[in-house]
Amino acid sequence: MPRPKKPPSHGRGTAAAQREVMLLRIALRNLLYDRRRCAASVTGVCFSVTLVIVQLGLFVGLAANSSQVIDRSPGDIWITGRSTGNFQWGQPIPKRTLTVARSTPGVAWAQELIVGWTQLRHPDGGSQQLEVVGFDLESRVGAPWHVVAGSLDTLSLPDRIVLDRSSMEKVGVFQLGDHREALGHSVRIAAMTDGLTSFTTVPFVFASLPTARTLIGYIGPDETVYVVVGLEPGAAPAVTLSTLRQRLPHVDVFTRGAFSARTRRYWMLETGMGIGFLLTSALAIAVGAVIMSQAIYAATSEYFPEYGTLTAMGMRRWSLAAVVIGQGVVAGLVGSFLGCMIGALAVTAIRQRGLEAVFTTELAVLTIAVALITSALAATTSVRRVWTLEPALVFRT
Repeated sequence: MPRPKKPPSHGRGTAAAQREVMLLRIALRNLLYDRRRCAASVTGVCFSVTLVIVQLGLFVGLAANSSQVIDRSPGDIWITGRSTGNFQWGQPIPKRTLTVARSTPGVAWAQELIVGWTQLRHPDGGSQQLEVVGFDLESRVGAPWHVVAGSLDTLSLPDRIVLDRSSMEKVGVFQLGDHREALGHSVRIAAMTDGLTSFTTVPFVFASLPTARTLIGYIGPDETVYVVVGLEPGAAPAVTLSTLRQRLPHVDVFTRGAFSARTRRYWMLETGMGIGFLLTSALAIAVGAVIMSQAIYAATSEYFPEYGTLTAMGMRRWSLAAVVIGQGVVAGLVGSFLGCMIGALAVTAIRQRGLEAVFTTELAVLTIAVALITSALAATTSVRRVWTLEPALVFRT
């Protein structure tokens, strides 16, 4: 006689769900019972997340700002002087490099770009260092963006320059058509940009190639600083890159992405600036973890008899751990969202001050994830204490 089939049982799944709901309720009640400690936990996480958002926002923003001319310029390959670590400190290379690049198979076009430094005199007699970017007016490779006054076409006239409005704090108030003196040459402001700031805080000045050579002074007519190369449709970047390196053994050849990353890596890591941002972020996380750990431990210690009762009733150790960790996760979640909102407002205020900072969804999600993991880890001290409780503790209280 065949055995009767057992009816499908949903009791086990329902019981598990009910247990999870019960554990969450216990965690919330424990967390909210002492509102001062709850506020301390949430405030600690909020402080950490806000500081991390601001620090990482500045880190990412400054890193992108350091390579902005590279990223915004057309072209697939950059040719630089030997051991050039970043865009800002380019070294002169022979101008014949441009001719060799143009005659290389797979190259559609190649243009030179000059980067150097000059001194601009204030109307009151002082001076200010400027970072000069000289570009080809026809191709506009390396040209400024966000032009709000004047026209780049007027740069074809001698001694015409482009300045950003933000540079008024350092070179004095100016208007379109004003004259300034740089290295003994009188230059005229032919166009103005808005929001084009330099990573080094030294203002940019854009000009035509002849004017840039005059302003810099140390780059001769047979020299340039960078050669930007555009590839023909269908050309293999790796093959063209290898060919250029063989034909130009005395310079460095990078893809645009590689030179951009090299510039960001130099300023963020090799100078120690980025390490400072990361250490500050790690310190903020550590401070928040300590505050969270102390608050949760204090809240847990008040319920030791109750935890002992649950242990005596047969509640598993992992269920007890879920209650304690749940308090940390809930406090971490609330503090993270508050911290992200305050961090977004702080980043907006920083950008209004002319500094580069970003707030992205990816950055917020990453910070919240780190905060939740840290909050859960901060609760482990209390978990270990709860696991060591004796069930008989309930009879001694």
